[in-house]
Amino acid sequence: MKGKPKTTTMNRRRFLGQTSCSAVGTTSLLSALINLRLTGGIAADETEEDDYKALVCVFLAGGNDSFNMLAPVDEGLGYPEYLAARGEVALPNTDFTPLGDPLPAPDGRTLGLHNEMSELKELFDRNKAAFVNNVGTLVEPVTKTDLLNQSANLPLGLYSHSDQQLHWQSGLPKNRSPLNGWGGRMADFLNDLNGESRVSMNISLAGLNLFQSGATTSVLTRTSGSVPEIRNWQRWVHRHKRAAMESMLDSEYHNAFEKSFAGGKRDAIAASAEYRLALEDQDPLVTEFNTSNNLALQLKAVAQTIAARGSLAKKRQTFFVELGGWDHHNGLSEHPAMLGDLSEAVGQFYQSMEELELEDQVTLFTASDFGRTLTPNGNGTDHAWGGNQFVVGGAVDGGKIFGEYPSLDLGNSLDTGRGRFIPTTSVDEYVADLALWMGVSPRSLSEIVLPNLSNFHDVGQDGAPLGLMRVPV
Repeated sequence: MKGKPKTTTMNRRRFLGQTSCSAVGTTSLLSALINLRLTGGIAADETEEDDYKALVCVFLAGGNDSFNMLAPVDEGLGYPEYLAARGEVALPNTDFTPLGDPLPAPDGRTLGLHNEMSELKELFDRNKAAFVNNVGTLVEPVTKTDLLNQSANLPLGLYSHSDQQLHWQSGLPKNRSPLNGWGGRMADFLNDLNGESRVSMNISLAGLNLFQSGATTSVLTRTSGSVPEIRNWQRWVHRHKRAAMESMLDSEYHNAFEKSFAGGKRDAIAASAEYRLALEDQDPLVTEFNTSNNLALQLKAVAQTIAARGSLAKKRQTFFVELGGWDHHNGLSEHPAMLGDLSEAVGQFYQSMEELELEDQVTLFTASDFGRTLTPNGNGTDHAWGGNQFVVGGAVDGGKIFGEYPSLDLGNSLDTGRGRFIPTTSVDEYVADLALWMGVSPRSLSEIVLPNLSNFHDVGQDGAPLGLMRVPV
């Protein structure tokens, strides 16, 4: 990656530290955005790329037990540790398919993927998927000694569903009330690359979310089964009702709230109509999606929207989909089938991107609240910290394992108790690679989009933290 020379002064950096995302206010973020625009820091001024790129976040709500998704399978070292630590929730070695022939972890262990995830295994074998191990929310690097000495600077609400989902999506682990997410802040910079359209570059199949909320960009929400529209707007039988509403929206208001509401309503109506027309103008996808798989249907809607990128004048887009039900306190009996649904949906989505000849321009990544304890809670597992994620796309440096897969020997230097692992890769480092690939400049990334990243990595000097993407950024 080509980084630009640092020209930032200490005064400006101190200003941004006080007024940017660490303060979390939309007004202060907008001020920082304007400041970077005046100094030429936006992506549109710092990149010559004009090709299409999209980022798809698959959020596994509830906390995926990812150590039963990706586990050590070698009989000499890794699997005996896994078996001893996992107890009642341990799976037979035969439930995993080794990655590679062999592809060892750095310490010599061979990792295996759950057999239910055959589509993901195929993508991994084709170098179209990669795994990132022991990822979690961090404010700064932490050791077990720091925890024991009570000197660790930790994310707020560790092990809490709501707090950790908030931190994963905001990138601000010391704030419980952020107004925007790292995807939204990224979109604030990248939206200048898009053409004129009322339809947002941020589209969610799982309702409003913090991840895509920005200071200057909004979120368009829809379901997998229907295109958004203002209820009854196109279907009102009595035309006078619609005429009356249009008259109200067209009125001149002196009250700022009324004026803003009317303007927003008009924009929503126009955007929904434009979006619907763009989708209707596309040929149906040939790729078949499993209609009984909720995640597959969400990803089908994403694929349909990507197919309409030309009509929507989009060069950059983000998507948010969600699959819930991963909070397996009372048993992991459903976990294998859920992994299978996840794999199937991702495989079908990648196939649709191949159909559209966009497999190199769309990257999908997973996120989840946290990992889960190695030791069982009866037949289930409890909330933990670091967990394993995966990234899929033609631009991914696939067929590889990134990050440190922790030792499963209970009581090791990363174990805070019951196999709750201190993350060795921060959320900031994980998603920084994705944001850089999308076209965010190193300066904008570290100062606004991921203000916590500098505690772990200097992207301006050292480039992408993990090197997940094979396409230069």
